[in-house]
Amino acid sequence: MVTTRRKTYGEAPARLSTLSDRRRRWAALLRGKHYQPVIAEVLEQELPKYATSALFLPNSMASITRECVLILASAPLIFAAAVEGTLTQRFLVDVDLQREYQVIQERAHIQPSIYLQLLADEHGTPPTAKQYLIIRERMLQYVSSGTEYQELAWAIDNITPPNVAHSATITGYRKYLWTKKRSPAHLERIFRLSTGIMDRYNSIPPSDRTDPLPFPPCECGYSYNSHIRLAQHRNRQSSNYVMNLIEDICGHLHNTSQFTQRFSMHQYIIYLIFHPEQAAIAEIFCSGLLQVWVDDGGGVNAYPAGRSVASASRISVLEWAAHERWTEENTELRENLRVQMERLERDVKGLDDEVGEVWREALDEERVNGEELRDGDYVPDE
Repeated sequence: MVTTRRKTYGEAPARLSTLSDRRRRWAALLRGKHYQPVIAEVLEQELPKYATSALFLPNSMASITRECVLILASAPLIFAAAVEGTLTQRFLVDVDLQREYQVIQERAHIQPSIYLQLLADEHGTPPTAKQYLIIRERMLQYVSSGTEYQELAWAIDNITPPNVAHSATITGYRKYLWTKKRSPAHLERIFRLSTGIMDRYNSIPPSDRTDPLPFPPCECGYSYNSHIRLAQHRNRQSSNYVMNLIEDICGHLHNTSQFTQRFSMHQYIIYLIFHPEQAAIAEIFCSGLLQVWVDDGGGVNAYPAGRSVASASRISVLEWAAHERWTEENTELRENLRVQMERLERDVKGLDDEVGEVWREALDEERVNGEELRDGDYVPDE
């Protein structure tokens, strides 16, 4: 049993096969607007991670579930493309997606959001499983404490600024391992990714290992202003060192003609937050839905989601109300909620009583289909 704040949940069931199997299942369910199993399965994986955390989440499972319903019901096309694993390629050719994204980008200057970064080449093609394994090999060589790979480490550390002196590399310095000294925590997370990549590679049939990964390695996060945050990532300011190392390894592999493609992180804003409660929940839910964690080789996120969302408390009640009105007027939120209400009895009747009651409460018509989408007023922290 695990506990998240004052709510207790049963043990999560056995994990759904491989990462690709989970992603495909969830994408297929969401195409049919079947929210309940997706939300349940993602939360069963993610919420136990926060059982002993001081992270603020709503007190009831129904409240958390309701926010996840609202996220899926108001999600734009770019969110759906991210779930499908087709975003980097579709974005180059899909005019409707591009047109909608212009609106999302403009709105994200004033509205908190969830951003996503995906590893792909200039044509939007992700690395193959075999290429991902080569990236892993160079990553392990980079962190080696011996002298055999010093020149490789020096080359990787000089793909992007700030440059590293050769003399520093010889004495053991590595840009992506150092804080004040070689960091055991940094090393541990890189080893976790190494294991995750190997597990992901082994889960792919040998005949498919030269095909582009169906779901690109990715990084996901929340920001008060994703434009600013993504620029920080691009400039390697307060960024994700695991992601930056992977990107620089890809740059080195291209520069030395080991890869004909140059893989880099493609940046997108995929969801606009319109409730203060969504700040933590959206980052947790989207991270799980998109399988961004190093442990499965699906992405480069190693820190728990939902912890760096204090900026949501600086937004006024009036601003949140404006964000909610905009969402109602510019997304399919109401229509998608209507579909969920109509499916309630049919889809939930096969669930056990406790789960069915949570879903019924989450879809309480007075709460998600009335004049207000959330019950009660929000008072930001002082």
